Amino acid sequence: MPPEIEALQGCPLLAAAPAAVLESLARQATFRSVTRGTIVASEGTPAPHVIVVARGRLRAVRRASSGREVTVEVFRQGDLVADAALAPDAPLANDWEAAEASAIVLLPREALRAALTATPELAVALASQLLARLERSKNLAVALALSDVESRVVTALVNLGRLDGVEGADGLLIRQRPTQQEIANQIGACRETVSRTVSDLVRRGLVAPRGKSLLLTPGLCEMAA
Repeated sequence: MPPEIEALQGCPLLAAAPAAVLESLARQATFRSVTRGTIVASEGTPAPHVIVVARGRLRAVRRASSGREVTVEVFRQGDLVADAALAPDAPLANDWEAAEASAIVLLPREALRAALTATPELAVALASQLLARLERSKNLAVALALSDVESRVVTALVNLGRLDGVEGADGLLIRQRPTQQEIANQIGACRETVSRTVSDLVRRGLVAPRGKSLLLTPGLCEMAA
């Protein structure tokens, strides 16, 4: 199976689209592998393509002149990032950067627009996704303004566990433990502060490192409720 078709079928928003629509998108798609740190789209310029994340992760990152940065959004395998089609002339407020070695599918904006016209239910699903992205951004802004660092660390870990983790009797297991710098970038704190906070959570038995994984106990998940 061509990687473009496989990636499009692996996107929940596109998986139910008619075969003819997927085949049309695949013919116009470009499959691209990117290394960690690659800038896929730059702040201040319109998004050049619609993106489907086939493997790995992209992040929307805002950087200050001081060098500090905040990760505003993270796009994971199967995510469709359609800003290029929905706001073709709007400059991006953030860089889109590969958070790890990744594979992406690039689609011309006109191709997705044609698919939305041909498949109205796809347009409704995309609108729901955009509302969810907006809600996450609002929650991030509220947390930065009102929550202390520990609360923000706990919320970031539990959200990651719910997205990428496996739930068991002991709690949520994050299979790929995030680095302290990644957490710091997500919550707008310095790495040293995050390090002290995570160490304290470990000491209190609320999180438990397990090799490359991280177990979040039910007690920690209750703190984020």
